[in-house]
Amino acid sequence: MRFLGFCLSMLPIPVIQQAGLALDRHLGDKAFEAQLEELWSAISTANDLVSKVSTLEEAIQEIAKTIEASPTLEAKTSEFIASLGSNQKEFSVLTENQSYQELRSSIVHADISNFVAIGGSTNVIQNSTVNSERTHLHATDNSKNFVDGTTFQGSGGAVSMRKITTQGQISVQGSGIGFGGEGGIGFGGGSSISFGGNSNEVSGNCPSCNELLRMDKRELHKYIHVQCHKCKSTFPFKLPNA
Repeated sequence: MRFLGFCLSMLPIPVIQQAGLALDRHLGDKAFEAQLEELWSAISTANDLVSKVSTLEEAIQEIAKTIEASPTLEAKTSEFIASLGSNQKEFSVLTENQSYQELRSSIVHADISNFVAIGGSTNVIQNSTVNSERTHLHATDNSKNFVDGTTFQGSGGAVSMRKITTQGQISVQGSGIGFGGEGGIGFGGGSSISFGGNSNEVSGNCPSCNELLRMDKRELHKYIHVQCHKCKSTFPFKLPNA
């Protein structure tokens, strides 16, 4: 359970619930259980502190250090984490009411994926792979989907996007992009794709581990502290005046 806690901690918030549902199904699978036991045995053999520390938070930190020190364990763990979201019929991210969500360094497996932003909201999909036969990028009411370093992969081909902002209704299927339609590759009014960065993005380095953090300043106005996605440290911040 400590290792599963680590795996879930590596997923962005929109993915965790759906990965949890997949995990619930997998736990009765003997092949899945064997893979889990094999990984835990390798990790605990390399570092016995993972099972000795008293809290889950300490265990997650020890597991992370152990995996980072072994390229083989890192590759096997990444594959295992990706499998938590496999066999999903539909994956959805809904961001509304001037909010912000980020899918970062993730792998999504689903028949259909939906990224929806409404009411002045922003979705950021960064350094990820979306394995779906069809992906919908929907953004209305002064909202947008910002996609960077991400590949949408289906059986009919792939589309890669770098520093792309989409508005309206965009669909990706195979190696084609559709504007305004439900899966068809064509053009529709009110939908657009533009090149360039997220104008509301601010960045800074974590004072604990020096990881580069990128966030949307409109979302940050609601908080006085932020948490590093890598080391989980929490610290205060100050937004630039501009």
